[in-house]
Amino acid sequence: MPSSVVITPLKVEECFEDFRSVTNIERLDFKRVGNGFLVWNEKRQALFCEGGTGASNFADSSYVLCHCPKVKEVIFVGTGGGIGEYMRTADINMPPSCIRLDKVLEGFLPVKAPAKASQGLLEKLKRSIEGAARDLGIRVHSGIHATVPFFMSETKQLLTNLQKQGAISVDMELSVLYALANHYNKKVTGVVRIGDLPLGGLPAWKSRSYKLQLKREVHRGIMGGITTYIFE
Repeated sequence: MPSSVVITPLKVEECFEDFRSVTNIERLDFKRVGNGFLVWNEKRQALFCEGGTGASNFADSSYVLCHCPKVKEVIFVGTGGGIGEYMRTADINMPPSCIRLDKVLEGFLPVKAPAKASQGLLEKLKRSIEGAARDLGIRVHSGIHATVPFFMSETKQLLTNLQKQGAISVDMELSVLYALANHYNKKVTGVVRIGDLPLGGLPAWKSRSYKLQLKREVHRGIMGGITTYIFE
């Protein structure tokens, strides 16, 4: 098992669809391994893998990773809703901490167990991703994130309350990984691409093809930043 793992709740092909072009640019080798990719150069290896959708599925994958002695750092890549006042669709949030509403770790970790990013890892990765973000005209935020147990729990009242607590994005997985990584002393950070604005209504896109192209470019920028951080 490599020391660096990149995990996503998305289907690996969806999140890493431009993976080949990124790895060619970085002059890396890779091969498909189960539900992911093993990536390497002459100095380092990293595993890019699926973790499952939803807090419960993602908790199982995170628990396994956190029990691998060779794994030193875990990077999350996913999508979420933007609830911060200044969030825009396609922006990126790299949360320093999470509000835990995931409910799946209650029998294992105290409700108040921390769910925080490793500050040094967050800062280094953020610098790598910001360059790609500038080229795309999107912003990289570093604000509080919230994880809810399932999609239907994202009521307007709940999201408004989370916004008042300072949360600027929300998903169904990230706090589980943060909490487990903190407990098992693994370095961890997350990258959340904003897919929609549940409190702001649907954005007006130029076209469906423009929306899909922007999504691909943002994911590719994220992957480029991650591979630069890990391998350079």
